[in-house]
Amino acid sequence: MMKKNITMGLSSIILLENFTVFPEYFVGISILYVLIVIVLITYSVYGLIIQKALSECMALIMFMTCYLIINDDLILLEFASLNNSFMNDSLSYITKLIICFFSALYFLLISNSLKEQKLTSFEYLLIILFAILGIMIMCSCNDLLTAYLSIELSSLALYILASYKKTSSYSIESGLKYFITGAVSSAFFLLGSSFLYVFSGSIHFEDYIVLYESDIFFYAWADEFNPNRYTPWILTWMFIHVFGFGPIIFGPNDPFLNPFDYSFIELGLSLIMFSLFIKLACAPFHLWSLDVYEGSPTSSSFFFAAISKLSIFVLLIRLCYISLHSTFDNTQFYCFWVGLFSVFVGSFGGIKQRRIKTLLAYSSITNMGYGLFALGTSNTLGIQMLFFHLVIYMISGLCTWSIFLFIRLKTKKNSNKYNKELCDIALLRKSNPALAFALALTMFSISGIPPMIGFLAKMGVFLSIVKVTFTVFAVVSAVFSVVATFYYIRIIKVIYFENLLVGKLYYPINSTVTLILSGLVFSLILLFINPSIIYIYGYKIIPSLFEISCLPSQNYVSFWSV
Repeated sequence: MMKKNITMGLSSIILLENFTVFPEYFVGISILYVLIVIVLITYSVYGLIIQKALSECMALIMFMTCYLIINDDLILLEFASLNNSFMNDSLSYITKLIICFFSALYFLLISNSLKEQKLTSFEYLLIILFAILGIMIMCSCNDLLTAYLSIELSSLALYILASYKKTSSYSIESGLKYFITGAVSSAFFLLGSSFLYVFSGSIHFEDYIVLYESDIFFYAWADEFNPNRYTPWILTWMFIHVFGFGPIIFGPNDPFLNPFDYSFIELGLSLIMFSLFIKLACAPFHLWSLDVYEGSPTSSSFFFAAISKLSIFVLLIRLCYISLHSTFDNTQFYCFWVGLFSVFVGSFGGIKQRRIKTLLAYSSITNMGYGLFALGTSNTLGIQMLFFHLVIYMISGLCTWSIFLFIRLKTKKNSNKYNKELCDIALLRKSNPALAFALALTMFSISGIPPMIGFLAKMGVFLSIVKVTFTVFAVVSAVFSVVATFYYIRIIKVIYFENLLVGKLYYPINSTVTLILSGLVFSLILLFINPSIIYIYGYKIIPSLFEISCLPSQNYVSFWSV
């Protein structure tokens, strides 16, 4: 009997539709395999050797995951799997491919810096891989339960990464603040999910399409089949396959539908959006990020800023564009005002800031605001520009954080103060001219100055805002962008024009980091010449939004215009 149950379980796992989540299977099995192998090896003897090899092994796992994602046989299978909990479409494939590729570069970049940060335990890299697994699952989630579990899987790993340096009180404090803020965010998410479930009867995203966008509703008068005591006549797609009730078509303003209160569903969506805004560190939910970025180990802050943001925007796209697009009036209101406040706080908050990591935290808040602007436009150009902006932000983040991560002092006397203040990089041009030039180009790109690709990213966001006639937001955010340019240019001023009698001298960086960093920096220039590589992939995301969602409302005609 046990053998039969095992056989049936394996046969359900190896179904063709479940092979679309094989990248997640591969990452999860790789974590277990690496953990078992490392435990069997005497780590106390070969600790540093194993850690350097392990970081390269993690990069190899990420590159192999990229290969599994771009496999033609898998990309052609665009449907839901695992009991409709995972949606495998072009949106999830492309975003997971980007996350895995940049995660591989991240592992290669931090491999030589962990020793200097005294992060010599192998568990640190495994925890990062756990966070990446949660981020990948978040890109494919198709219901509220899977979304919550993926958020918690990645968040728990991020809490540990923030407080991993046990000898530093700042690191422990940042981990505690991150944990408390994450708990509040999870409470908002669960409360919003409970509203959606109680007043719709389902946790699947596609059921909300039927509830809002379609005129087809399923009903049953029998109380024993009632999924929701408040609305005894509604059955969603989750229940129709079980009970087999037929459809009855009503008009959108039919009196039969009047007892159903949609305001609670809109309230649930608002609470979920607030929860995700906290995760993105958007203003006014940003205060935790300043202390967390400053107190965490630099490699952990590197991961928070550069890798973990894209998947949250994917979840917002699935909720706001695919599932509950009819409530986009509220969504647009939140996106634009929270985005404007984020750009304002990020632009003015960094003017007097002297600490490097806190300055980069303000820069992240500003860029998340631009992402919310693109998300709130409700048109195809906005989605393309959101994808374009986030990819450029990840490239720029990898460049900036890796440069500050690998600046090492030649004098051990002040080794505990390196990479803290802006004045510490005053002699970077004299010590390492190539590194100073790379940092200057990256700052020009983030500030949106041509001929860097960051200029096209910001211009595309502003054009998408103007297209939906929110010209005031575009003008005000452009003014804030000019203000934010001040502290980016100030970094260049410190490098090239500061008094050369003060500052620190730094060691040169190794060849692997130099190669990766050179490729990333030159891509910021080359993509300005030919940005169609990223733009085409952003365009391929759009069909996945149309195949699942229903016909658009008349109020959102611009959503279908390119």
